[in-house]
Amino acid sequence: MHLRAIHIWAILVTATLLSWFLKGDAVSAKVGATAVILIAAFKINLVVGHFMELKWQPRPFRIVVSVWLALVTTIIIGGYWAA
Repeated sequence: MHLRAIHIWAILVTATLLSWFLKGDAVSAKVGATAVILIAAFKINLVVGHFMELKWQPRPFRIVVSVWLALVTTIIIGGYWAA
């Protein structure tokens, strides 16, 4: 297995553990949920970029996926805070 894939995996595991910590009583519910959503978006970006090999695609395609992820994340967080 490639060393870079192991590093990405370690980052994903660390981000997951951080999400578990934030979901508890460590912070307020809204702030914790927002942080978990942002961590999830970060993890999606890593998985799509590395394991689905988006990094090898043409730049316009990478930009479209990045904008889509940012838009969806913003809509989810906006809807959560508006509710």
